[in-house]
Amino acid sequence: MSANAAASVAELPASAKSATRLGEATIKGRLQLYRRPQGNSQFWENLIILPAPDEYSSPATVLVLASRRLGERDDDVTVRVRIGGYRRSYNSTDRETGEIRNVQTADVKLFALED
Repeated sequence: MSANAAASVAELPASAKSATRLGEATIKGRLQLYRRPQGNSQFWENLIILPAPDEYSSPATVLVLASRRLGERDDDVTVRVRIGGYRRSYNSTDRETGEIRNVQTADVKLFALED
């Protein structure tokens, strides 16, 4: 791939684009690993590596929760997900001033939409 060439990602079919609702997305990438967390978990964790935007960038990696494995290791997978999560806040102390600030952030969860 040349330095000026963009990464090639196949377009989704029109039927898949129109089926996506607010709060949903389609994830396409390579399944790196899957695991069922210890305990009483009802979800499989599926770690998916997305294609890098170009040859000099690191690929994004996401964790998709599903009631089943999404494939075998190194399979290319496409999955529709519901974007979920929750707000989280914590106190942080500024090292220079000693001021305590309340930091607000979010933990994002991706849940596979299964038929």
